[in-house]
Amino acid sequence: MEKSKKFMSRIFDNKLGDEKMRKIKFSIAWMVVFLLCLISLPVFAAQDMIVADPMYIGVGARPLGMGKAYVAVAEDGDTVFVNPAGLGKVLTPKLTSMYTSLLGDVNYVVLGGAYPQTKNSAIGVGAIIASSPDIILSDSNGTKLGSGTWGSSLFFLSYGIDLINSNIQLGGSLKYFSQGGTGDSSIENANSTGIGFDIGALYAVSDKLSLGVSAQNPLGTKLTSGNGIENTVPYLIKVGGAYKTSMYDDRKLTLACDVDIVDNRPLTLHVGAELGLTQNITIRAGLDQNPIPNSEIQNNPTLGMGLSVSGMEFNYAYHPYGNIAEDSTHYFSLSYVGDKYIEEETFGIVIYEPKDKSIIYDDKVAVSGSAEGFKTVSVNGITVSVNNDGTFNANVPIGNVGKKLIEVTAAKDDGEKLSESIRVLRLVGFKDVPQSYWAKRPIEGSSTVGLVEGYPDGTFKPERTLSRAELATLLVRASGTEVTERPRSKVFKDVDPSHWAAPYIKEAIAMGLVQGYPDGNFRPNNKISKAEAITVLARYDRLPLEKVEQKPFSDVAVDNWAAKYVQAAKNAGVLSYVKKGSLGVKQDVTRAEAIEMMSKTSMAGALIKELFSWEKGFRLKKEKPMIKASL
Repeated sequence: MEKSKKFMSRIFDNKLGDEKMRKIKFSIAWMVVFLLCLISLPVFAAQDMIVADPMYIGVGARPLGMGKAYVAVAEDGDTVFVNPAGLGKVLTPKLTSMYTSLLGDVNYVVLGGAYPQTKNSAIGVGAIIASSPDIILSDSNGTKLGSGTWGSSLFFLSYGIDLINSNIQLGGSLKYFSQGGTGDSSIENANSTGIGFDIGALYAVSDKLSLGVSAQNPLGTKLTSGNGIENTVPYLIKVGGAYKTSMYDDRKLTLACDVDIVDNRPLTLHVGAELGLTQNITIRAGLDQNPIPNSEIQNNPTLGMGLSVSGMEFNYAYHPYGNIAEDSTHYFSLSYVGDKYIEEETFGIVIYEPKDKSIIYDDKVAVSGSAEGFKTVSVNGITVSVNNDGTFNANVPIGNVGKKLIEVTAAKDDGEKLSESIRVLRLVGFKDVPQSYWAKRPIEGSSTVGLVEGYPDGTFKPERTLSRAELATLLVRASGTEVTERPRSKVFKDVDPSHWAAPYIKEAIAMGLVQGYPDGNFRPNNKISKAEAITVLARYDRLPLEKVEQKPFSDVAVDNWAAKYVQAAKNAGVLSYVKKGSLGVKQDVTRAEAIEMMSKTSMAGALIKELFSWEKGFRLKKEKPMIKASL
């Protein structure tokens, strides 16, 4: 009791002044403050105007039963107070409460809860309230002056998150302190408040071993009273580790050890163990070290037990303080922990690259993705190992051009198969047809479906002009007509039966696709003008001809011999690429222009439209397309 009197004088000399201290004494308050402050904070700190943190007494009967070695265990609702990083592991709602009566005079209540926000984060709230009502006040002569109260409260708002794929959890708490009493104006003027914070971290070294650190009031929390006195709640750094394993009969064992670091105080140690006797009954033991004056360490053995039923958990802890039997305290906690969360084994396949509906040009494609719950997957029949982080990578041969399906499949242990697929389109590409080229799509589309092909050097030469013989050959081959016999006589005066294009020119004449000149010549090597090319394509596509009443383009007169064909092609959208008012009707047509116009015809257009349709035609294998025509 003498120690508590000296401690009281140190505390209240700062708050009430010497004169009041002489007039009023707390006959029971000495014991109360001894419990609230001496237990929670060494007496030698009071001379520096450092006040007690009520949380130092301990929160949760489970941590107390383990000697307060809990910073690396950090789970359930108690983690709000000890290490907010543990909220990152909370997967179901948690509630916790604790009550004790310190020496039968001080009511000590803890309430807390945690609620998951996402699969890897949760928020928490908590409150610690220590109070002593009906304290008898008396003067130095022992005359009773009335009664008063004294208490300390601490409120928490916490958040914790599990950093995905890192085995690390981080958390923090914002705290509001309030302490004070009633019964005398000087006491009431000593009421003080302040705001502080905690931060914490957890790291899972392995499935069994975890490390934790928590910094409580890392900058020191200032409490300002009504009389202008500013006191400080000191920082407390807790560093610890926890090891979880199983003993015989699969009984779960947890071993934990913490070290407390506080300024101007010796290091203190907390060790504890928890053993599950059954699925519902747990026993605990530990050692809680507390510093006492003269730089000594007080070793306090602790005991505890827990009982779990239907998601509710009752915990009890026995904690003596020193060698005085009356100082021993019993702690009781009632918590809601929910049914044990068993994360169902999940299975799933996600393809990252290439994206669905991708256009490619190479004969191989890099496929990457994730396969949760599988060790291997099959990518278009190729077995690929899944990495430790659940991802996979594969280079898959694509083969011939056209529509392709990339399919990733995997089988569960029970034989059920999962699959995910994406669609890709492999086109024929050319070195001299860049991404920005105006006719890129029709050139690549026509080449992919086999209507045309490029040169052996990988170019298409889109700006090269066409001859009349080449255009006739292209149209016949593109129509699918097979030409096997050469004509026995001249087709035109200038087209001998031996001419390379003679059979195609003859067939084109028979199909009504081309015509010769009035002088009986065809002029096969002449470059073909746009007017001639449009006329041929209009006949090829059997476009309806109408009387031309106004110029279809500024350079195409109404009485121009090709005006009706130009008008028909324009109406059918064959000339949609012409953006200016002038067609350039007398200019030679280039390979790019010929392919652009042909791609708008009914036959060729249908093939290209089907090629670029993503709704059908995708399969794992596709035969090599037949090249029907070449330019």
